Amino acid sequence: MNRRMKYWVMLAASVAVLVAVIVWPVKRPEEKKLPEKNEILGVLQEQSQIATTEVTIRKMGVYDSETQIASLNPAKWKLGRRLAVIPVDVTIRYGIDLTEMKEEDLQFVGEDTIQIRLPKPKIIDKSFCPVTNQDEIVTLSTGLRDKVGETTIQQIKTMAFEEVVNQDEQLRKQLADELTHNTEAVFTSLLEAINLHPIFIY
Repeated sequence: MNRRMKYWVMLAASVAVLVAVIVWPVKRPEEKKLPEKNEILGVLQEQSQIATTEVTIRKMGVYDSETQIASLNPAKWKLGRRLAVIPVDVTIRYGIDLTEMKEEDLQFVGEDTIQIRLPKPKIIDKSFCPVTNQDEIVTLSTGLRDKVGETTIQQIKTMAFEEVVNQDEQLRKQLADELTHNTEAVFTSLLEAINLHPIFIY
């Protein structure tokens, strides 16, 4: 093969490679498609209400022989009149009601980072055990050993339950750090499942 023939062969090969590079489809990495805000909101609201923090508070209910049901405030107890002290365990679950969230509470602040304004935590569920353990009832009467009736016990438990629930604002302040930490952990888990990293504002 003479020099001129070699030149034309190499030129043809170069052109063929160039055409192949231009024409052959280049496989690019697939772009990560992020969900729209309304889709994110839909995913979150499917969870409805999320309970993130649970607290159980023991109140001591008091049966008074004169007034039948006494104040739960020990300062108002009168020696010699109270017949029994009844422990009441009140359980409160705090969390977030996701139906309160709006699209404007979600803002993209980066390629895969979303800023979230969360609703304030609230009571999601509250309860007390209606079953009475007679062994836990402490008699403090002046020698009388009469048992307190079940109806009265339930009234006392209801009183204790309502008193705890009425302290909701104070409880939320006491649990503020735990509520914040637990709520952010739950939301981070939900959003990272759809390739988003949240930042929270309050």
